[in-house]
Amino acid sequence: MSTDLLLLVLGWSGLAVLLGWRLPARWQLGGVAACGAGLLASVSPLSLVWLLAGTLGSRALVQRGPQRGWVLGVAVAAVALAYVMALATGPVQALAGQGETVLLPLGAAFYSLRLIHYLVASYKGSLRPHTLDELLAYQFLPGALAVGPIHRFDDFLRDSRRRRWDAAQCSQGLERVLVGVFKIVVIGGGLLAAKLAPALAETAAQPGLLGVYVSALLMWLPLYVVFSGCSDVALGSSAMLGWRLIENFNHPYRARNLADFWQRWHVSLAAWCRDHVFAPVLAWRRQPGLAVVASMVVLGLWHALSMHYLLWGLYHGLALALLRRWQALAPRLPQPPAWARRPLDGLSTLLTLHVVLLSFPITTAVEQALLRLGSALP
Repeated sequence: MSTDLLLLVLGWSGLAVLLGWRLPARWQLGGVAACGAGLLASVSPLSLVWLLAGTLGSRALVQRGPQRGWVLGVAVAAVALAYVMALATGPVQALAGQGETVLLPLGAAFYSLRLIHYLVASYKGSLRPHTLDELLAYQFLPGALAVGPIHRFDDFLRDSRRRRWDAAQCSQGLERVLVGVFKIVVIGGGLLAAKLAPALAETAAQPGLLGVYVSALLMWLPLYVVFSGCSDVALGSSAMLGWRLIENFNHPYRARNLADFWQRWHVSLAAWCRDHVFAPVLAWRRQPGLAVVASMVVLGLWHALSMHYLLWGLYHGLALALLRRWQALAPRLPQPPAWARRPLDGLSTLLTLHVVLLSFPITTAVEQALLRLGSALP
């Protein structure tokens, strides 16, 4: 996240906190939603038009009552197609705001999934009665617009109706915001980007395993620090308004296996894929391996429509499917002695870390090999 975008998120979130508590009660949610709309309008007006149209359209559909399955399918397909078209128009990196034009609408990757969640929940009959103000505040919550998390509407609705000013919670939320800003600006921008990356740039550019390894470290370290910092800002600013959003990170680099990693990294996205991809595919085919591969492919393509991210999703999906097989087989094998369990746990954590770190280099190598093979064919 660029400094300019961070300042805009902080400014509009701060105004939302002010309006969310100082306005008369019946206008507070509208004030919060208006701040989110202001953030989108100031960065990418297309984002505001898209999200407002999607939210109002989804609300109108839900208000009509229970829908046939094909109606839900068309609505979900329309949201997904809009996002796919946005991905196809320009680089995802435009969201970084590093002097580039924002071609992909701000936050589209996150609010598209929230719209789909809302529509599916309506189809399942799990939506409680709610007002338009509550839905708009859910979709336009300023802190969660740019980089999520993909929080659940039912949880948000519950917190909305329990909102009470709590000085201690507001103080804790502000502290969380400051921690997030420190991660983004000082550690991510100052230490990792300005100091560590230039110092290791020559090593990272070297051919061979060392260069690949250092390049992977220089990508995953800032990614975790900045992304988790953005989540801290989102969770902290939302807590100041009385909403507790889902945690997005839980020390992912300490995961003991790849399944544990995906329960710790980008938790809200992994949970969305579990509920909206894994569960339906499992119910359809009764094959957990296929369901987990489908989930990871969707997760990969959600980042970008490219062969690279397709292969990256397959890499993680197949690795998770193999892990499931291993976990089913392991209890039948001789168990290690008690003294070896802690070293083996450490080895498992180290192996998991490297499976993650090397995912992009490996899939890049496979992609290049496939392209060479394709160009060699008559």
